[in-house]
Amino acid sequence: MRRPQLPALLIVSLSMLAACGGGGGAAPAPGGNQPPPVPPPAVPVSAAYPTMAAVKTRVAADTWATLIEVPRRMADVVVPDRQLRIGTAAGTVAWQPPAGWSLVDFALHPSREITAVLSDGATLRLLRLDRQGTVLAQTGFDDPQVALDPYFGPANSIRDRRALAPWKTRDAVRIAPVGEEVALALRSGANAVVAYRLDGAWRQRWRTLVEPGVHLEASHLLGGTHDPFEGLENHWQLWMDADAQGRVVVGVSMSMHRTELAEGHARQFGETLPAGFTDGVLATSLAADGRRLAMTPVATAGKSELHALRWANDTVLLAGRVRTSQAADGTGWDGWLARVRPGEARALSYRLVDVDRGDVIFDVAQLGDGRVLVAGSTGYTQNAGGESVSEATAPLLARVEEQGTGIRRVTLAAGPRGNQVRSLAAWNANWLLAGFDNAPGTHSADGDPALLTADGWLRETALPAE
Repeated sequence: MRRPQLPALLIVSLSMLAACGGGGGAAPAPGGNQPPPVPPPAVPVSAAYPTMAAVKTRVAADTWATLIEVPRRMADVVVPDRQLRIGTAAGTVAWQPPAGWSLVDFALHPSREITAVLSDGATLRLLRLDRQGTVLAQTGFDDPQVALDPYFGPANSIRDRRALAPWKTRDAVRIAPVGEEVALALRSGANAVVAYRLDGAWRQRWRTLVEPGVHLEASHLLGGTHDPFEGLENHWQLWMDADAQGRVVVGVSMSMHRTELAEGHARQFGETLPAGFTDGVLATSLAADGRRLAMTPVATAGKSELHALRWANDTVLLAGRVRTSQAADGTGWDGWLARVRPGEARALSYRLVDVDRGDVIFDVAQLGDGRVLVAGSTGYTQNAGGESVSEATAPLLARVEEQGTGIRRVTLAAGPRGNQVRSLAAWNANWLLAGFDNAPGTHSADGDPALLTADGWLRETALPAE
């Protein structure tokens, strides 16, 4: 029997539908040339930490880790209250230390595992965490040799020569990754500075005395509840970074008014500081096998603080703040930026970074065009004859030329008070910035303890084109 004939127009329409895959959503034939599905756009990293301050962030591949802390009152003995936040594409997890221990610092390894260093004021503890915050391994870290390290100063200024922290603060140990191993530097109970290299099982590869124990002057304020830039304890702290080869640079602040380090260093190493050196930083470089290469003095020519030390290619960047004048209006503090080459006795460069009234630099990073990206705080004032810092501060992110006066500031969102950008890290084609706002000045919380707070944040930021 013959099939009925379809109208020609209908035949053409059906053929067109078949060529287009039909109107019923039929799947394309296997092996077709359909384009792959477009992945959803990446969501920029953004995190908020109410009542906390974000003070350090590091990245490895698709993972970031950020150190956050509870803003603290000024105290004779500083006991940091810190936690970790670890972020991946799957989400964010929180980790905090056990009771009685302070989380002081962490290192994020290429494997995306984390080494955390804890302090109880006398000994240290090392923990290895995975990206979910699970403790993979832990061990106590002690060094009986610190009791035997040289000390030049009055005996009554030392509380416990066996301790792995000075009596003033637990915040005096730093670690950095060397592949899956770590470099560690600490200030001991006798105020000596010691560096170590530990293998993946935390066995000691080497130990090097960086600075002998010396007397450090304790400073106190007659009033006030908060120290916005940790200026009172800054000279007790130390800074350290290691490169991929395992070379280490350790920086310590030096002031003739607060420490006898110049004399102790000369007695221990037979090296005197340049004529006229009163304030600045002693940056000691160590080879990958722990050999002491050189100490590079960085003179700031005024009362100063060190807040950042980071490897940049084959050199090291250092930064902080320095008092360049004592103006009646409370201005006179500027940021400073220096570069040293490990093994050389003189700094390669040093410059001031003057943006707006008071300035401080907390972190630095090398940019591909030769300039340096600096993060910090600006626009504050400080008691011309004291340490009190205003709560009126603005966030600082800027591209800085090492030579000349070029400073190109990047506009950032700001809170009503207490703005600080404390850390930065390259993240794909952008940057991760860690910091906080809504933090008090020195006297903001004197009458209301609830004002001793902060709102921490972590933000992915693209540098604007120029």
